[in-house]
Amino acid sequence: MNYYIDRKRFGIAELFSKMHPIFSSSNDMNAKDTVRLMCEQSFRTRAKIASGINNAIRRLTQDSTVNVDEYLNDDIKNLAENPVGADNLNDLLPFMKWLEEIHRVNSLEVERSQYSLNDAANHMERAAGELLISCSGNMMWQNISLVQENDGLLLNLTERFWGKASLFFPNVATAFEGTFPLVGILFSMEAEHTDSGFEFSFVVNVEFGTDDMELRALQDRNWVRLTFKCDCPEIRLSLFDYGRCLMDFGKCGHGFIEDWCSEAISKELSLGSHSMSEKENELLPLAKILRITYQMADVDFSGNGEHSQSEIGIPSKILDLLGNRYKFGLYETLFAESGQKELYDILSNAVDAFGEEDIDSVASELWNFAIKLRTAEREDTVREFYRKLIELMINCTSDFNGVSRIYGTYREAEEKMRLIIEPKLTEYGFTGTYPHYRRRRGKKGEYISVLTSNVNKRTVNGIMTYYFSISAAVKRLERKGKRKSAQYFTAGIPFEDTTAEDCAFVYDRRTKYSQLGGEYDNESAEINIDIFDGISDENKITDTANDLIKYVEVAADSFNGKAMPRWYKKNRRMASVRYKNEISAGSVFIKLLPLGMYITALIMGTYVVCNRFFDVSGYVPVADARTALVFSLSVGIGLTFFITVVRMIALRRHIWRY
Repeated sequence: MNYYIDRKRFGIAELFSKMHPIFSSSNDMNAKDTVRLMCEQSFRTRAKIASGINNAIRRLTQDSTVNVDEYLNDDIKNLAENPVGADNLNDLLPFMKWLEEIHRVNSLEVERSQYSLNDAANHMERAAGELLISCSGNMMWQNISLVQENDGLLLNLTERFWGKASLFFPNVATAFEGTFPLVGILFSMEAEHTDSGFEFSFVVNVEFGTDDMELRALQDRNWVRLTFKCDCPEIRLSLFDYGRCLMDFGKCGHGFIEDWCSEAISKELSLGSHSMSEKENELLPLAKILRITYQMADVDFSGNGEHSQSEIGIPSKILDLLGNRYKFGLYETLFAESGQKELYDILSNAVDAFGEEDIDSVASELWNFAIKLRTAEREDTVREFYRKLIELMINCTSDFNGVSRIYGTYREAEEKMRLIIEPKLTEYGFTGTYPHYRRRRGKKGEYISVLTSNVNKRTVNGIMTYYFSISAAVKRLERKGKRKSAQYFTAGIPFEDTTAEDCAFVYDRRTKYSQLGGEYDNESAEINIDIFDGISDENKITDTANDLIKYVEVAADSFNGKAMPRWYKKNRRMASVRYKNEISAGSVFIKLLPLGMYITALIMGTYVVCNRFFDVSGYVPVADARTALVFSLSVGIGLTFFITVVRMIALRRHIWRY
């Protein structure tokens, strides 16, 4: 069969691409313009670029483990002998032309390889073909294993949160003399369809080490090419209930929806729409819109919301979704019943703009949708919509046929963590079931949730590590009813159904939230589970699960208004990381500015009234109208500034993020 992709040429391109984006294949400027742009940079930037190029070329020419002489021309070898400096970057034109040619050839090779793969996939069963195409585009540098099974080979791909997929190649004819299972990192997979069946070629790196992938690609050692012929491949799927798994991990509200959208999109990208359930396919367009909406809402754009497609960077696949008015019509009831008809109308406007081919208006409407959704989160008016949407998302994945090899050990870790943390929370007066606990004190609801990270680690010796943190929140309660029959609610949701994570994106003076451990701290609680039997005690890693008790104690003290202890504050070396852009000093000042203007108006009003009934200037000669205006403005703005400073100091003394 034809081998299209050259490993070493791709390694060279990746080596320079990682150094700076200007050297990547995504740079659409020609070599001359790229050199001109580099020469226009500051001396520090030019020096950094020159140093990076010299180091990379030195590695290509002097590293004894690398043999790429056939890819280097005389100009590149000359640069190795005469390194470029910050003041003579204009000498890099031959280098840029050489790198431009490397990218061009790589692009042609990928195109030819993809064409051959698509042709092979079109002659397979649809689900297997879609997985094959996904492997070619998304599985480079991913862990795989090839196992012999019933006169065939089974390709196992990396297990994901949504499940795992395998391709079985029946009736394999191969001259491979190595040993199976073949475990390593997949570099490329090529396929051809012939009259006698299919032919495949896998290039796999079998080294267990820490070298960067681009350096491995340039080396000759630890590489295996496996080529074989077989009958039509078959797909094997094991799908997990990732919706309920996210709930077990303590995810709620915004956090659950964002993670679910990522997993659903990943599943569709890897397996194709054919392997998605009918309900998943119905929600997939909304999931893609919500995912890019969250990304847009985190970008600090200025102005009045008028943004173009190029400024926001909306993928073409997202735009194509808006072409199907029928699919978006399915969501109208969901938005309307949740009191979010305004949000649906914005999406409908985006669909209309797409139909009129006004792409910039589509971008502007999506930006408007992102702002409105973020505002609704802050004001805690979107929770009913989120609750209904989460229910639909969980029901999408309720039918599954697999048991996760990795997450199957979570039940053991969960029970271990529950036995550690539940007695402590009970001692503090919290009630509930793992992972969500709550207590009521007066008109305040106090919440603690145990969160499990989505990104967990499995070591080669069979130890699965789970990372735990806690989230803590305080929320003002609304009382409905009298005496013993009284019930307590938060934003219309019963107190017993509210969790700490429900308060994560709510910004008001009656709501407080913080996550302790994990994402923002230098340490997190860990539980290690032995996947296999027979692991000796010497090889086991010590658990740090009891550390979570320290975070619970910090949260409990914070509920009583105490500042965070010194040891915890020391762990948070970069305290500003805890706070979102919305809680910067400038945003707090702007939020308090109306209060300052109110005080200014009050002082001016008092002056006008007093001046009408009394001769104020007779008692205070300098109290004319102009002086009174300046004085009132100074007091109003000065008081606003003072409150802002006090609040920002308080932010850095307590665990709460606002």
